Amino acid sequence: MSIENNGEAGGAAGKSPVLEASTGAQLRAIRLSRGLSLTEVAHQADVTKGFLSQLERGLTNVSVPTLLRVCDVLRIGVGELFAHPEEQVVEGGSRIDMGGEGVAEYLLTPADTTAFQVFRSVIEPGGGTGGPYRLDTGTIFAMGLSGSTRLIVGGETRMLSAGASTSFSGRTLHQFDNPGTTVSEVLWVLSPPLPRAARRPA
Repeated sequence: MSIENNGEAGGAAGKSPVLEASTGAQLRAIRLSRGLSLTEVAHQADVTKGFLSQLERGLTNVSVPTLLRVCDVLRIGVGELFAHPEEQVVEGGSRIDMGGEGVAEYLLTPADTTAFQVFRSVIEPGGGTGGPYRLDTGTIFAMGLSGSTRLIVGGETRMLSAGASTSFSGRTLHQFDNPGTTVSEVLWVLSPPLPRAARRPA
């Protein structure tokens, strides 16, 4: 894929798949339900119309900050795009899209869990969020499961090796990437969970 005017790049060899087509379809359906054109959303989210079209068709990667900007323009929380597991014993987790390149993420908590939310990120070498962002949650706990992940919180670098953990406010600018040569994994606990309902009226 080519690099769009907003700096987003398409899938690279060996990296995780681009944004799920089902997630892109959700974004398109929500945009249409709001009566917004591709041009309007692209302008407000500071991306190109062509990039947004590819995003809605699941044909390109998107950084976490850019995906959150698109969600904000559509007046939804990113948590509304997740497929929340309905079973009480969750095996493997439900694949979710939070953006980023070379990152596969899985939601591990059942849909009826209200106090916290648990994710697992699998990060390819060189993969990461693509920039800093904030989440609508109070506290994030992060623990390295394997490999080495670089977490930057409010400009401070925190390295997470297997067994190392840290916590911070989700509203503090943060980002992560894998600077190593092997896959890394991180377990995230968010409290409270990311909102599933719209944050403001349509």
